[in-house]
Amino acid sequence: MYAHERSDCRIDPGQIGVYTTPAAVRILVALVRGAQPPAHLAVITGCRRGETEPILRDLRQRGIVVQEWGGYRLTRSGELLADRLLACASRLFQTLYGRPGSSLPPMPLVAEGVLDDIARLTLPAYIEAFECPERADPEILAWMRSNNHISETNGVFSLTEKGRAYLTFLDRCSRTIATIDRFNEFFESHATSGVPEIAIKEIGDLINAGLVVDQPVNAEQGFAYYLEIIREAGWLHGVSNYSLPQIAAAIWERAVAGAEIELVITPELAGALWEEEIVKKGRDPAAFPTFRLYVSTVPVTVGLTVTDSALSFGLCNPDGTYDTVHDLVGRTEGAVRWGERLFRHYKEQAVPIEEYVATLH
Repeated sequence: MYAHERSDCRIDPGQIGVYTTPAAVRILVALVRGAQPPAHLAVITGCRRGETEPILRDLRQRGIVVQEWGGYRLTRSGELLADRLLACASRLFQTLYGRPGSSLPPMPLVAEGVLDDIARLTLPAYIEAFECPERADPEILAWMRSNNHISETNGVFSLTEKGRAYLTFLDRCSRTIATIDRFNEFFESHATSGVPEIAIKEIGDLINAGLVVDQPVNAEQGFAYYLEIIREAGWLHGVSNYSLPQIAAAIWERAVAGAEIELVITPELAGALWEEEIVKKGRDPAAFPTFRLYVSTVPVTVGLTVTDSALSFGLCNPDGTYDTVHDLVGRTEGAVRWGERLFRHYKEQAVPIEEYVATLH
């Protein structure tokens, strides 16, 4: 069984524990502002020097920070992790303290306000208690009552608005941290700044995905697997800035078979693809009513294929070229839904290729 065929991936508390201690959170908050020397970090976080050094060492070993001359800074993966952790903390702070987003205090104070809550991310008993209060440990249940996270009617517990927000925080934040930790090398080696916020916000939905390497490391397994995803698709939605003959042929096979296919491509790809696959081959688009091409009006910084049963997601290299070698592939409902949300984002900002081609003449 391949990693991306797993239906469930339980989060190891130890996997995210290094990021959720009070000292680690304070360090991440401080490094969001930019590189800092160790001594300065100890001062602005209120931690002892002997407390910050082992945490920085752990974060460096995990690829979250890098040590440069005179200090530490966040890596790309570190920036992504810190951004997501602090975004989750902000939303929880708003709910717990009844503060609208426009009146939030500075981030250090927001983080301080939910430090204990962040620490609970490593305690599975809390997530289980919010998912099923009836089976909660009595001590946790008493805490939930005192904090107005649950209400009780005729002996039946239900989560309050605060309780639902807290469960969302525990679930989403823990999955997000675990996903970034698991794929930190993938995120670190690719450009993530141009990825739509809608995808980054719920990146934890990819926790059950697996990294597939195409060429040249294991081209036979990887490429065959991608073609299998296409050939087994009942429907297929995609976003791309490149095309290969083998992939185009496999997609056309599904189109001829009547599969519903929608692709969003870049303007640079649209003209050539229309000429090669439609004009030169004498294909009449009207003969394929379930096959639709769209041209994006916004920059495409991802590669996406999502079907009724699978997701394949790729990113650009730091220099802006698309990486055709590495993809995150998932076969869970969560991964497919995540891919569909991202596809709709691009489709909503695209025009039918017929309209685009007409403007070229």
